[in-house]
Amino acid sequence: MNLKINTSEKMGKIAFMAVVLTFLISTSKAQDGEQLFQQCKACHTIGQGKLLGPDLLDVSKKRDAVWLKNFIKSSQAMIKNGDADALALFEEFNKLPMMDYNLPDADINAIIKYIDSFSTDTENGEASVFASDSLAAIKAAEFMATIDTDENRAKGKALFQGSRGFKNGGASCVSCHHVNTSESIQGGLLAADLTKSFTKIGGLNGIKGILEFPPFPAMKDAYKNAPLTEDESIKLQVFLKHADENEVVSEASISDLMKQGIFGVVILLVVISLVWFKRKKRSVNYQIIKRQRRFS
Repeated sequence: MNLKINTSEKMGKIAFMAVVLTFLISTSKAQDGEQLFQQCKACHTIGQGKLLGPDLLDVSKKRDAVWLKNFIKSSQAMIKNGDADALALFEEFNKLPMMDYNLPDADINAIIKYIDSFSTDTENGEASVFASDSLAAIKAAEFMATIDTDENRAKGKALFQGSRGFKNGGASCVSCHHVNTSESIQGGLLAADLTKSFTKIGGLNGIKGILEFPPFPAMKDAYKNAPLTEDESIKLQVFLKHADENEVVSEASISDLMKQGIFGVVILLVVISLVWFKRKKRSVNYQIIKRQRRFS
């Protein structure tokens, strides 16, 4: 009798421990998914609207797990192979290629599980995403109205051009990027021109995501140990918004381009003239016949 009771107690303890262990593993995976998703935040939100890429709310209701895994690992490979859904997304989001993430399946599953934890209960998940896009746009507009000041724009320009340093010592944006604005200085050519970035990247949320969670390897390494402060991020957002809205083509740039073009044409004409005057005016046979006649 006692043996049965002891066995029953042991089985109960084992079952209890199994439940606890399952809970801990599940919680750990959810936490891992949240941590892993940090690298996605520059381009995606979950229920807050589009950025560089689509809003991922209810993404598992639209795509199966195999498709999602393949797309995360290499969206460009799927595009090259002619996957219709991958091609449609590539076209919709300005042909901006998504970085390849060669993650283990376990990590990808954790990310997807974390995204699914925000899943809506509505039958029409797509409608809820559109609603979140509109809500995100309204919130962004309201926030921009509070930060869009002449002071923030001027300080953002100073931060971008390097006349005002970043608090944590990060490199100035102008070392790699250029924008066409009034009184702008020539920026670097190592990375994209950011004049129209506010429109292309998805407005305030897109700029904020890129600045706070850099997805590009060079930018990520540059600011890994020197992240921007929230205040610096806000000022740069305001500056880039106005750069987008008030693009200026510098007259000096046009003048320099014309001078370079004229100089290039002159050089080309000189080269053509030299080649023309040194051309062979007679055939080789003519010279041979001429020499034979001279000695005959």
